[in-house]
Amino acid sequence: MNIREMSKSGIERLEELKSKIYQCIHCKACRFAYSGQPSKEGIGEYEGKQGKILYEGMIDSCPAGIEYGWEAFWNAGIIWIARSILSGDLNISESVRDVIMPCITCGMCSTQCENKIPTVDIIEALRAACVEAGVPLVEKHEVIKKLVEELNNPYGGKAEERFQWVKDAGFEKYINNKDAKIAYYVGCTASYRQKEIAIATCKIFEKLGINFTLIREEVCCGSPFFRIGATETAQELMKKNLESFKKVKKIFFSCAGCYRTFTIDYPKWNKSKKNPFQTLHAFELITQLIIDDKIKFKANKNLKDKVVTYHDPCHTGRHFGIEFEQELIEQSENLMFDMRKLNEKLEEWFEKPRIILKKLEEDVGIQFKEMYRIKMDSMCCGAGGGVRAAYPDFSLKTASLRCDEANAIGADILTTECPFCFRNLSDANEKFKHELQVYGLLEIIDKFDLLEIIDTPSEEYVLDLRRNIL
Repeated sequence: MNIREMSKSGIERLEELKSKIYQCIHCKACRFAYSGQPSKEGIGEYEGKQGKILYEGMIDSCPAGIEYGWEAFWNAGIIWIARSILSGDLNISESVRDVIMPCITCGMCSTQCENKIPTVDIIEALRAACVEAGVPLVEKHEVIKKLVEELNNPYGGKAEERFQWVKDAGFEKYINNKDAKIAYYVGCTASYRQKEIAIATCKIFEKLGINFTLIREEVCCGSPFFRIGATETAQELMKKNLESFKKVKKIFFSCAGCYRTFTIDYPKWNKSKKNPFQTLHAFELITQLIIDDKIKFKANKNLKDKVVTYHDPCHTGRHFGIEFEQELIEQSENLMFDMRKLNEKLEEWFEKPRIILKKLEEDVGIQFKEMYRIKMDSMCCGAGGGVRAAYPDFSLKTASLRCDEANAIGADILTTECPFCFRNLSDANEKFKHELQVYGLLEIIDKFDLLEIIDTPSEEYVLDLRRNIL
């Protein structure tokens, strides 16, 4: 069964995923990071804001499992729920909803699964089945659903305020720039909340001489609603964005969630199975410019010797890795594929933001240091899957666990490339007094005026950039 051809009905999607659901052998590896590496070396025991944790070998990394401590909240338990619903032994109800909704859909369980079960697809199908069965959304999800249906964003911001930051920052000439073949999709979080990330991205594009456009008609990408099962709302938003951006050739993103949604979800749900444009995250552009010796970074005394660590967002990290893995499985005639090919692609993908950080280390003098859980085993920030809105205390405790991990290696700066991760990590940093500085990766480059251009990239160069993992 081709996962990209799933029906738009939650129950039908579950039926199509039935063979995947029954591949679960209930081994419970899904609750860990490094489930296949029990002897993995780490930094040992650390006393954090959330208590003691051992950064060594296999460690618990399912956020809902850590918080609730009951098997039903791990993926192994959710798979049993899916089986019981398919067999008719369990009715869809609010009780089912309340167990499956705290899952952050980070995909850690899928990474650990030796049977390569697409757990995020299954969980999202379960949620959609709940909605279709008439089970009401949790209260806060219902609120953001109404907001996005009325205002095209989940924050309640007015349409005319979406690009107020553009005017304030002096970028008005880029709004609906008809001469541009390249667009920057800003997203709701950077438009209404973390505006500094949107401003930094535009300033970097402008310094690079990129002729880009900001599409005034952009609306929420739909990510929160694909995640919580409100797929009709998500598809309406998708249709609006596909129409608004159909004339551009390439779209850049600074938000991991928006990028994942356009790149992975839109082709799944769009009948054409293909976007009319190419998609790339802005960090991919910066990485390639470094590789091609077109840019370098200037020294900055305020950053010299600062210990900087990096948080892999689930949506630009693990979710892309899982998607590539599933594509290899679909292409296989006997469910066998070359793990060396997968591992090579994953390493290439996860190295992209690290190329920027290593260049910052070389040129600027920062000390780049990794946390224990990284790449496909990275701990989630706690914000995704609708959890930040519905379960804010749990969400922030999860973000605090991640900040603990940064504290454990002596980090001064915690960086990422997702405004939503930035928001959650920043809030946890402040609430639990982790005393870190939290920045977006592009924000660091702009805030400290680090960009030095060696060779201005041409429009053809930028348009020819391709992602090679999907």
